[in-house]
Amino acid sequence: MRHTFLFLCLIFFIGCSETDKAQTSKLCSDNPLENIDWLKELLNNTDSNGLEIIQYDYKGQTVFSINSCLNCADNLITVYDCKRNKVCEFGGIAGLNTCPDFETEATNKTVIFTDRYCEKGIIISPKLYKELKSSPITSAEINGNCLDITFSILSTQDRIEDVKLVDSGEVLESMPTQRRIKFYIEENLTKPTSMSATTSFDVSNLAEQGETIILNIDGFDTSIEYTRVP
Repeated sequence: MRHTFLFLCLIFFIGCSETDKAQTSKLCSDNPLENIDWLKELLNNTDSNGLEIIQYDYKGQTVFSINSCLNCADNLITVYDCKRNKVCEFGGIAGLNTCPDFETEATNKTVIFTDRYCEKGIIISPKLYKELKSSPITSAEINGNCLDITFSILSTQDRIEDVKLVDSGEVLESMPTQRRIKFYIEENLTKPTSMSATTSFDVSNLAEQGETIILNIDGFDTSIEYTRVP
């Protein structure tokens, strides 16, 4: 009888713990910009330096990466849990990295707010997609509704103007759906100088709000997952 009672107590304790954990997770992840006071306060006090808030799942909890100075060269990015306990720090003048495993362990990245703006738009044109030759890129990363593409070219231009990102117009039916895009840049080979640059493209017209799609960049091995944010 005593063993039965202890067993029932153990089940009750585990059940309560799991319920509390689920409730905590729900409160943390359901519309955080409305439900979490300190995040609302950040939004109400944004300035010209820019703000970006990205939500992740990290080591069993929901966390928020806060970049409160998008336009700063040595900006410090801080990761907090729901109650604003500091979890990680990255960057700054000291070049901090207090969570070396964050890049590999953090999942379900969702940009829930950003002041980041894109430099150019994407062109949807099957004809142009076929005509242009793809140019090599170094890296590609989604920031909000922008696709940041970094590339190295031979050029004498002070500012690189003739840069295009073209969508094939074809939607590949899968879960999630996929699109094929091509990056192109006109190189200036008169007294060429090797240079590296990054251009951001607004890709929000490829998806509905909240929809997740896969971007396949011609000549780039890694597919990019993109979820359109407001």
